[in-house]
Amino acid sequence: MIKLHSTAILLFCILKALSAQGDFYTIDKVQELKIVFGYSDWDYRLDTAKAGKENYILASYCTINGVRFDSVGVKYKGNSTYNPSRVKNPLHIKLDFIKDQDYNKVTSIKLGNNWADPSAVREALSYSILANYMDCSRANFSRVYINGSLMGLYTNVEAVNKKFCSDHFGSSDHNFVKGNPDRPSGSSTSNLKFISYDSTKYYTYYGMENGYGWWKLIALIDTLRSKPSAIPKMIDVDRSLWMHAYNNVMSNYDSYTGSFSQNYYLYEDDYGRFLPVIWDLNMAFGAFPGNNGTSVDKVPILYQSTNPDRPLISSLLSNPTYKRMYIAHLKTIAEENFTNNLYETQAKELQKIVDTLVKNDPNSLSTYSAFQTSLTAAITGGGPGGASPGIVTLMKARLAYYNTTTEYNAIAPTIGNYSLYPSIPKVGDTVWIQVAISNCNSAFAGFRKNKYAPFDKRSFYDDGKHHDGIAGDGIYGSYIIPDTRKTQFYIYAENNNAGLFSPRRAEYEYHILEAQDPVADIQPGELVLNEFMSSNQNTVMDPSDGKYEDWLELYNNTNRSLDLGGLNLTDDLANIQKYEFPAGISIAPKNRLMIWLDEDSKTPTDIHANFKLSASGEMLILTRQDGVVLDSLSFGPIPTDQSMERCPDGTGKFSITSKPTYNLPDCGIVNINQTNSLADVQLIPNPAHHYVFVKMNDHVLKNIRIMNQLGEVIFETQNAMMDITTLPSGFYLVSIVDTMDQTATLKLLKQ
Repeated sequence: MIKLHSTAILLFCILKALSAQGDFYTIDKVQELKIVFGYSDWDYRLDTAKAGKENYILASYCTINGVRFDSVGVKYKGNSTYNPSRVKNPLHIKLDFIKDQDYNKVTSIKLGNNWADPSAVREALSYSILANYMDCSRANFSRVYINGSLMGLYTNVEAVNKKFCSDHFGSSDHNFVKGNPDRPSGSSTSNLKFISYDSTKYYTYYGMENGYGWWKLIALIDTLRSKPSAIPKMIDVDRSLWMHAYNNVMSNYDSYTGSFSQNYYLYEDDYGRFLPVIWDLNMAFGAFPGNNGTSVDKVPILYQSTNPDRPLISSLLSNPTYKRMYIAHLKTIAEENFTNNLYETQAKELQKIVDTLVKNDPNSLSTYSAFQTSLTAAITGGGPGGASPGIVTLMKARLAYYNTTTEYNAIAPTIGNYSLYPSIPKVGDTVWIQVAISNCNSAFAGFRKNKYAPFDKRSFYDDGKHHDGIAGDGIYGSYIIPDTRKTQFYIYAENNNAGLFSPRRAEYEYHILEAQDPVADIQPGELVLNEFMSSNQNTVMDPSDGKYEDWLELYNNTNRSLDLGGLNLTDDLANIQKYEFPAGISIAPKNRLMIWLDEDSKTPTDIHANFKLSASGEMLILTRQDGVVLDSLSFGPIPTDQSMERCPDGTGKFSITSKPTYNLPDCGIVNINQTNSLADVQLIPNPAHHYVFVKMNDHVLKNIRIMNQLGEVIFETQNAMMDITTLPSGFYLVSIVDTMDQTATLKLLKQ
């Protein structure tokens, strides 16, 4: 169990309370959105835009739970859920359409109209179940008004966008694919089947959210077709298996599994693998037709496993181990939610939340009486298949079908409690895992250092040679060498018929191996946040990509060098280990360390964290791996090209300054405005890395001085070419004098 320092506990309680007050997707809280257009024909304009290029139209303002946002973008969204003859159509609201603004970091709001869902909770319930097994959107409910008129109840679903990727995967700038054909049909699908090496052949079937990366998508498709052994390097196999298992259990066929093969995303992580994300669950629980006329409750448990037109299913399930893992995941979903009727309890609780809103919805696409019977009664006339089955009725029949199948009834191994030796290891120790497993042919441990890394695998043995007791006694042994304080691991075992994970929700959930590390010697106040910039447009350029990125300065208040390896930095209280400092990073006594906050943790030079800051304000938290908060700060809007700094360094109070001191002492900085009485004098290049040249037209150089931002002369020469390799990165003043004693003072950025 993690033990927190008393001040850290208090801080966490305060921050958690502040965070919880405004969570836009808390499932039991109904949001209130009011959209105001400056014209009365807003519906006609939205329909016209939808019929054209699906552009946003401008709303004068929108309020969210009483908070006003001016000049927002609004458009209708959806395919079958949209109809120009309907009053209540799905909406997409873009808060940052014109201005840089967000509601608790949310800029994109997607609202569904509950078409073909008399229960009103199908989508929110589906996402709440999926969240136990995969990274996915959150969903709740919203009451929506337009120009003062109540439009009714909507489902409010978190967008899968760059923010989602940053929150869940630690980056957002890599290849990002949406599997949605322009005009979905049985012959127009995003099925990941090879067409050609010509990227233009894929444009109508997939969206490239970041605008690039077609070559990587084609490489994945080609691998699924012809290189099965390379699939784990191209896509996260376990997430894919969870996706297929979920779609099968939930009868979610408006998905990759179904006839249109759509409604999913693929995001490439820092390790080059695509990570599948399920999207658009309003047709789950059988509201979309299944297997070519087969009753939706009897769609085969291995549906699409031999279909070459679904290579992400058929290629994986042709591997016997992957097939057993898939069945293990499917049984976990079924047993944790449906065998015990937990889903029915959840559905009824959600319906209590929206009951009055459904009853009073002036534009409901169903009736209140249908809502009251929707968990058991099929509603004809809804959904692409002509009917939406009752959720409970469907799932009882689905479980009854599963229980008739050989795959579902196969007997899996059993995995007992594990033991670790030594029980209190240190980072770098060899740690043996011993576990009792029965009815098993083979087993392995999957392990990794943090939630973003792929799991490495190491086999278990029952041979008497791996700290496993006596050969053949059912006690298995394997080992892990932890390189971090908290190594994540799971156990998988299988026989010829079935497999089992420990914990059952692996790889999404996992066990923790805790190891001691000297980094825990750093105490609160010894290493602190010192200065940062959340909107950098012209101040300091990131030399790795030539962009102006957010940055942070840490300061070491001690008289000893501090090793930062294993410390965590985050802007998200729900993900306290968002960025982990790599091994080998240290900061000298009474010195500072610069970090680029640019979602580019793959960059080999400098230090690059996997998140950016919000210009409208948020929080920064620096912690040890054992959870102790070393320093934290909540902040509001900071003007562009201004920073927030401590004055004095390391111990002073934070304040906003118009004179940022990137990698230099805070406070008391001289005015660095340029003056130039010499015509056409230039510093080339600027910014500069190693050498800088003073170019003067029709003038003879007399003297050059380079000064830091405190006005101290640190370099003086009479040579136009200067070697600045040894200067620390930051801003400098270059004073230039010619033989006529004319002067110029220019600003130089040393990178």
